[in-house]
Amino acid sequence: MHQRLGKTICYVTHDQIEAMTLGDRIAVMKDGVVQQIGSPEEVYDRPSNMYVARFIGSPPMNFIEGELIALDGGVGLEIKTGAEMKSLPLPFRNAAELRPGQTVVLGVRPERMVTFDGAPGGGGTIYPLTVIVDLVEPTGPDTLVFSTINGARTLSRVHPGSDARAGHSFTLGLDLARATLFDPQSGGRI
Repeated sequence: MHQRLGKTICYVTHDQIEAMTLGDRIAVMKDGVVQQIGSPEEVYDRPSNMYVARFIGSPPMNFIEGELIALDGGVGLEIKTGAEMKSLPLPFRNAAELRPGQTVVLGVRPERMVTFDGAPGGGGTIYPLTVIVDLVEPTGPDTLVFSTINGARTLSRVHPGSDARAGHSFTLGLDLARATLFDPQSGGRI
């Protein structure tokens, strides 16, 4: 209808999928206050705060709190799973503003935590992380894998043919170039 009429239309909905599919630009509000305005892709990929990141997306973004550490000319995040302790380099443009010892929240969408096949990808920003699987939920087109990272329950969306099994180790590939850092106090994007 919008294309046919050539008119601006303001549509209000509580259904995030409806907003994402109908809108050229969407506004996310909380308690009557606009949290972010942007294209559906911008709001999904670059949420302004943890509220927007949690609200947009189903399943919602994973939040992994941790302390930054110094790594070879940059900063990284120390990650602890039931299977390993690992230091992940953070490939963010604003890495120079980050400082070791700072507590941050790493936000990663479930589809950015996939089965690691050993092949480099994402411009060298796919990092392997071995987890102990808590629960596996096959859904048909994909499989949901629940695990614990830095004490936070996380959800990964992997290929349905993966060998993820509850109680066993499983290697995920984290696409850190598509991740987001948040301030744990304000909830705002760093």
